[in-house]
Amino acid sequence: MNCKSMGKKLKSYRAKCGWSLKECSERIGISTRYLADIERGDKVPKLETFLLILNTLNASADDVLQDSLVVGYEAKSNDMIRKLNALDVTKRKQALEIFDSVISSLKE
Repeated sequence: MNCKSMGKKLKSYRAKCGWSLKECSERIGISTRYLADIERGDKVPKLETFLLILNTLNASADDVLQDSLVVGYEAKSNDMIRKLNALDVTKRKQALEIFDSVISSLKE
């Protein structure tokens, strides 16, 4: 399991909520120290705690665990689609053309 990546993702979700470590840990019902350890990748929460964290942060398990899952590419591809959709039409077209070229060259 890639604990560092998982921790970074959780920290990112917490930042999106605009919560401090203390505020977030209180909402989850765990100690601030424990949440900090999880975010650094030093500790792995038990499943029940992990689900509490995800639900509190409104986070997706496949997104948080994508670097540890064999099927994590689905979450990454969804992330890429979100990034593409954020681009204006011209830049989106350019990005898709580049992506198509890369895929074509990998097939050879």
